Amino acid sequence: MTAHAFDSAAARPRRRWRIFLPLAAVVLLAAAWAGFWFYAAARAQSELAALRAREAAAGREVSCASESVGGFPFRLELRCTDPALSLRRARASLQAKDMHAAVQVYQPTLMIAEFGGPLTIADETRGAKYALDWSLAQASVRGLPRPERVSLVLDKPALTRLGAEQLGRADHAELHVRPAPRLPQDPPALDVSLDLSNALIAAVPRIANAPIDADIAGTLRGVGDLSPKPLEQLLREIAAANGRLDITKARIQQGDILATGSGTLRLTQRGTLDGELQLTVAGIEQLVAVLGIDKTVGQASQRALSRIAPGLNLDQLLGPRGGAALAAAGAAMLGQPAELEGRQAVTLPLRFSDGVVFLGPLRAGEMAPLF
Repeated sequence: MTAHAFDSAAARPRRRWRIFLPLAAVVLLAAAWAGFWFYAAARAQSELAALRAREAAAGREVSCASESVGGFPFRLELRCTDPALSLRRARASLQAKDMHAAVQVYQPTLMIAEFGGPLTIADETRGAKYALDWSLAQASVRGLPRPERVSLVLDKPALTRLGAEQLGRADHAELHVRPAPRLPQDPPALDVSLDLSNALIAAVPRIANAPIDADIAGTLRGVGDLSPKPLEQLLREIAAANGRLDITKARIQQGDILATGSGTLRLTQRGTLDGELQLTVAGIEQLVAVLGIDKTVGQASQRALSRIAPGLNLDQLLGPRGGAALAAAGAAMLGQPAELEGRQAVTLPLRFSDGVVFLGPLRAGEMAPLF
């Protein structure tokens, strides 16, 4: 054997090692990743069991008819059929059709979940049941294990009181909540953002005839325990803590009526609203008609006109159009002239006094207590 042939034969094993070493590294890495995933899955199940135990001790029972953990290799997925939440102290319960929640292994602080509807809500205290349905429902939680932002997005949501009428529906709804920046000595507060598209609110008859688009953002102060609870209980706790909602931005449109504004609202101890919003409204004539105060506005206009031109009566002068002209003129005088998105508008206060509603200087109605 020549020296060249010997050297060639000796080199072959070294070339095989160059092939096998990367392959062995990949196999070891895959085994380590699989071990890590199964450890994480087991840890997630134990954390879920501990969470359920803590919630049950606090009077909140979370359950699934069946559940499974999957998502290997890059995700942790929890599938739950018939997810239910029972609030024993509040005598209320919620149950959906199914839930699918997922967390990326490489991004464990973000959880995304989808829910199958409808969501059935039972209020044993009132003996009422409600159903919230949708075409798509997604929720996300950022900043686990201590959430920094919670978001809920619904397509085609519809809320119905079972055995009765539909309370409201929309093409799209979004709710975003996050802890508000604060000093250490300040009480907790939440930044809240609500977005509604083509919403019909049948529960409020005066505004139910035309869809509403709304974009509202503000800070809710006086919120203590953020655990699940009925809305009435949450409102009672906010009122007891002297909480308030600071609305930093609001834009609401219904047909030709467009309003923007900001201000502060509070709850009284009996559940009525107090506070004031500074509004800029385009289409003020249509707004006073929707609120049913167009006759009141027209009468105020006629009194003001009579002081300027005694004996002049637009009802008699213009006939059927006189009342509308008076209402339009009075509506324009409710506040200060302004411009909103290229339209003529009026800036005026919307004030709540123990549930009584005032638009500018005129009483516009009264709201029932919220709890």
